[in-house]
Amino acid sequence: MITESEKSMCATGAHYDDLKPAPLWANVVASVTRRLPRGKSRVIDWVCRRSSERFVGKMCGQLGGYEFDCSLRNRMAREVFFGGCAAAQEIAFARAVLQPGMNFVDVGANWGLFTLVAAHRVGTAGSVVALEPHPQIFAMLKSNVRRNNLQQVRVFDVAAADRNSHRILAAHDAAGDNWGTSRLVEDGSAAQNTLTVRSRRLESLLDEIGLDKVDLLKIDVEGAEDMVLAGMEAGLKAKRYSRILLELHPLALAERGRDVRDVIGVLMTEGYKGYALDHSQAGVRKAYYSPWLHFFEFVRALEQGLKEPLPHTIWLSPDQPGFGRI
Repeated sequence: MITESEKSMCATGAHYDDLKPAPLWANVVASVTRRLPRGKSRVIDWVCRRSSERFVGKMCGQLGGYEFDCSLRNRMAREVFFGGCAAAQEIAFARAVLQPGMNFVDVGANWGLFTLVAAHRVGTAGSVVALEPHPQIFAMLKSNVRRNNLQQVRVFDVAAADRNSHRILAAHDAAGDNWGTSRLVEDGSAAQNTLTVRSRRLESLLDEIGLDKVDLLKIDVEGAEDMVLAGMEAGLKAKRYSRILLELHPLALAERGRDVRDVIGVLMTEGYKGYALDHSQAGVRKAYYSPWLHFFEFVRALEQGLKEPLPHTIWLSPDQPGFGRI
């Protein structure tokens, strides 16, 4: 069941149009924190400590300058607003790859950081498809898209999985600051906060909307990676997906009796070439303070990246050129 705190997360001011613009103090602080050469994270955490303030924030120009629902309780939202960027290594890859007219699919879209960045990059001639199963987070995603009048974006309140049916979603901790940890589970009995959500095979959904080619697919599903890939079999064989950004969650996979090697084996079998993004302590710090570097600065060998707790990987279809000797 969804807790009362979860229900209220998007109740007051839940509709984007009810939110007020960022207050003056927040804009002033952001103009300073985005330029800090060190200590940025500590300053942002201190500024936002115990605050539940929520307003319409604005992304920096490099990300498209779009407005978004910014809750200071949401770590990713406050990093985008006060820090200038979040998930910098993956964003760098998306910004480098996506061009006007391309197609992007966001599986596990959350409130839409990648969706909004992709919409900016592909423009009105391109197409963006975003999937987010959690009802409250989906409401934020939908509002963010509507507020910016992004006609090239289609959003779906479904989980990408291995079947067109329903799945159990273990919801994130609404009292915490990481709102991106909701995950599909086999049995909801072990989770305190669960709900039933619709699931779709990605292949059937894309067929239904007529999206034949995906230039970049992002998958961040907190341990359900194998389920998503199981719903992509035909497309992987046909090289429907040119590039895939795939975050792996070894511990969450292990809870379901799965292994990282099982997941990446599906891609390797179809000839996809794998690389990793540097998420070492040094790599994260480099990206955090220099978010506009080219993604080549963060690419490393797949095996090296698989040693990290949460491997962030890149997969290129056989018809795409590789990155040379990494």
